[in-house]
Amino acid sequence: MEKEVPPSSEQIKRLKALQGVDSGVFTLAVFSTLEGHMRYQLKNEVNNKTPFPDVLKTYRTHYSVGNPKEYMLFKNIEANERNTNFVRHRFENLSAEEAKAAIYLLSEFAKIFKLPHEDLINELATNLVTWNNRKSPLETAQELERANKELQKLSKENTDMAKKVSEFEEKQNQLSTLNTKLKSLQQDYDQQIANNQKNKDKIDELRRSKNEEEMKNRKAQQIIQEQIAKLSDAQTYIDNLARMTSYTRTRYDYEQSLLRLTREQESIVNQVKFEHDFLVKGSAGTGKSLVLLKTLEKLIQNNKSTSFKLITFSRSLEKYNKYVAQLMNIENPVEKEIITTSEDYTNKLFADAFPGKGFSYNSSKCLERDPVVAGNPIGKEIWNEIDKFILPKGVSKKEYCDEKINRTGMKRLQSGTDRNKIWAAVEAIFAEWDNQEELSVPYATYKLVSRIEQGEYTVPAELKTDYLFVDEVQDLTVSTLRLLKYSVNGKLILAGDNDQSVFQTGFAWSRANIDVVGNSRTLNMNFRSTIQIQEVSEKYRQLMKGFDKKNCPETFRIGAPVELHEEQNQAEAFENMLDSVNMCIQSLGYEPENICLIAGKRDYLLTLQGLLKEKLDLESDLVNSDEFSFAKQGVVRLATPQSCKGLDFPVVLYYLDHRAHFLNVYDEETADKMNRNMIYTAITRGSELLRIFMLKDSTSVPIDDLRKILN
Repeated sequence: MEKEVPPSSEQIKRLKALQGVDSGVFTLAVFSTLEGHMRYQLKNEVNNKTPFPDVLKTYRTHYSVGNPKEYMLFKNIEANERNTNFVRHRFENLSAEEAKAAIYLLSEFAKIFKLPHEDLINELATNLVTWNNRKSPLETAQELERANKELQKLSKENTDMAKKVSEFEEKQNQLSTLNTKLKSLQQDYDQQIANNQKNKDKIDELRRSKNEEEMKNRKAQQIIQEQIAKLSDAQTYIDNLARMTSYTRTRYDYEQSLLRLTREQESIVNQVKFEHDFLVKGSAGTGKSLVLLKTLEKLIQNNKSTSFKLITFSRSLEKYNKYVAQLMNIENPVEKEIITTSEDYTNKLFADAFPGKGFSYNSSKCLERDPVVAGNPIGKEIWNEIDKFILPKGVSKKEYCDEKINRTGMKRLQSGTDRNKIWAAVEAIFAEWDNQEELSVPYATYKLVSRIEQGEYTVPAELKTDYLFVDEVQDLTVSTLRLLKYSVNGKLILAGDNDQSVFQTGFAWSRANIDVVGNSRTLNMNFRSTIQIQEVSEKYRQLMKGFDKKNCPETFRIGAPVELHEEQNQAEAFENMLDSVNMCIQSLGYEPENICLIAGKRDYLLTLQGLLKEKLDLESDLVNSDEFSFAKQGVVRLATPQSCKGLDFPVVLYYLDHRAHFLNVYDEETADKMNRNMIYTAITRGSELLRIFMLKDSTSVPIDDLRKILN
């Protein structure tokens, strides 16, 4: 009778008996069960000395079809099995949450690879009910909390821990190489001795040589072991960090596998009736973009003949939304131009309204020496007045001169300043711009809205859409939103978060001719970030003047502590960032595409791109480059706070330089808020691991406030 394919029903029953008794022993038993099945299936392909990672790799080669889901499953199994070393070698315990992660991996493996007694395995998986309800596991994760505190202590005591981890693992590899070399030498000498049994002198010589080689190698081993002992903190650090990240990644993968909205998200999708403009609000990571895509899916299913588009401010978020739509199997939005940028969308309107003109984002500062411009009451500050206030806010001459509109956020005008003289210079600039072959996009937007409102232009039917979905709406100007409103037959469905506005100061919806009174809903569950990242982000957000108090996000995944690295200069910061990249890939098993480096200037990113290639031989790309694709593997992501909006990455390494931005444009209070918005946006991109690098001598208050939170 052929032996039953393991796991047997008896083995599963034994697992069930262990469940809830001892989390560490139970987790070890789960992975032993998986290993037993793999070894049985592979038979002569592996032996008793084959280590688990090699067994896993061989099984994957023979039985996996290579899809992304199976790929992540094997990665998570390897990472989580490593944590059982705490039980196997030190008889330490693991947390109940890590035991649940093991159950999830076993149940997924059983489902995909058709393990026997899947029904009994599913009974084990009923313990995942707390994960289904997305509850915080703090009360069941004391062991993980202890690991977390140890990580915090070690990272504060060792500012160069990533470098020490690399040195530790290099020494481990050297020791392993020596061990292998010694075994090979011993086998070689033993074979020579066996071949010279009749030659006593030769045997004595071989034994002396063998002894000398053994002594020499053992001395080298001892030296390396002493070096490793001095790096014991690095071993403790990387073991605990691997433990935190493997759990976090597994639970995040579980969340992604649910393929369903939460009750909160589903409720909001159901409340969108397409009879009014509708706004979905929520802080970073609450799933606004997903709700927008699901609402779009609902419209597609219920209104086959309806025209629609989904637009967003940035090229990177356009690509990301297309990528997610494909994962969700939403067919229509993947088609060309269904999901696009606001720039591409409005450019079609400009081309129709201003035939023969070109359009760009280069603000044409002409007439700088013209007496009409130079003689205005605010001098060259008129460019900021136009670029940052009049054009984006859609301010008319009547509002500016007669109604004395409040210039919220701008530097105060001197008392008694004649606004009529300022406006005369503005009109002179407008007249000059009208004569140029190329119009700036902000001016084209302002001018086209004015023409529509004065009855000089009507958006043609073929350029209109029935419903327009707008992601990250807070970064579109009033003028742009007015233009979008005039291009829609039906309503606007919007998603945004004012606390993440990094391009402009806030505005009233009524000024954009959008009415969301009674038709806005707020998402409060953060699906992106760990509890540790969320705590830092929320503490920082609440220091931002005028933060949205209605946003009260909660999260539920435990993760590694957020680390702060203060460096003497930019070169040291970049070197430390590269050490962290190397550690994440080599020690924690992250793929390069899981890592994003964020910095405030494109020049910084280009420098980092060169260093990644030179020092680590890693390819990287800016998320807003024309060639970038979210589906491309093996490429480290690079982004500014502006280009990473709406995106998320498992690992974020953020370089904060010492500069304060916007001070030459806005008043001090507004500049402070804009700087904080940029920082908040960047630190909320990470889903699993966040490290912040800043300069020790930075005196910028927004940066210093973040330092205080992290110290």
